[in-house]
Amino acid sequence: MERPKIEGRVLSYSEILRVIGRYLDRHGIGETRVIETGDSFILQGVLQTGPRTGERDTYQLSAEDIVDLRNDATAQRGKQIF
Repeated sequence: MERPKIEGRVLSYSEILRVIGRYLDRHGIGETRVIETGDSFILQGVLQTGPRTGERDTYQLSAEDIVDLRNDATAQRGKQIF
C-alpha cells in the first residue's frame, strides 16, 4: 500500500499502527490480524463487546480512512472523554 500522506508528509508505520490500534480499541476488537494489501489494510478480529461478542469480523481501511482516523484522533487530543 502506498502510505497515506498528510500535508505532503508520508505517515510512518508507527503512526499508521497507532491509528489502527485506536480503531480496534474503540470498536472492541481483539485477537487481531492486520494485513497490508496494495491499497488498504485489512483488519480481522474477534468482537470483544456488544451483542456480537465472540464473533469474528473483517474491516477494510483505505489510505483515506487512515488519514481521516488520524485527523479525528488529533482533533480529540486534549479533550476530556466521559
